[in-house]
Amino acid sequence: KRKLKLEWERLEECRRWLAECLAPAFEEMEKVVMVSINREFDSLFRKYFNMLMESEELSVRIDEEFSPIVEQNGYEIDVNSLSGGERTSVAFAYRIALNLMVQRVCTSMKENLLILDEPTDGFSKEQIFRMREVLRELNCDQIIIVSHERELEGFVDKVFRVEKVGGESKIIT
Repeated sequence: KRKLKLEWERLEECRRWLAECLAPAFEEMEKVVMVSINREFDSLFRKYFNMLMESEELSVRIDEEFSPIVEQNGYEIDVNSLSGGERTSVAFAYRIALNLMVQRVCTSMKENLLILDEPTDGFSKEQIFRMREVLRELNCDQIIIVSHERELEGFVDKVFRVEKVGGESKIIT
């Protein structure tokens, strides 16, 4: 019984140490890592938004929960009150920043692939050409863009035209 009691006391001490020392240390480390990721994500989000929108009136940032916050002249505004091109710029900058952060944090992501579906909805021609600069800066090995914008054809290597024929999508040449 003494031997079992000593073993139980040792295990109880281990449980206490895990609960009172190790778990709080891991929680603190996780907070520090998440704050660091949040800062870097925020920096990337702001950078790419500013590349797309050269506006002194609009600014963006990421809050602690990784939600985008839009400010106009120093006041927070709802994303839905933005124009189509402005909303698309927020979404595009967020997706690009998120893609970069996932690649940096997930060591298992070895592929350097970015897929964008209709990324220019509501963009002006000027914003489309700014998007080109954002994509060039990403230095991504492969980018697949699904779009109806003819302007994008000028800065891609290959164009595949897809047409619905009898309810089925077909690549046309």
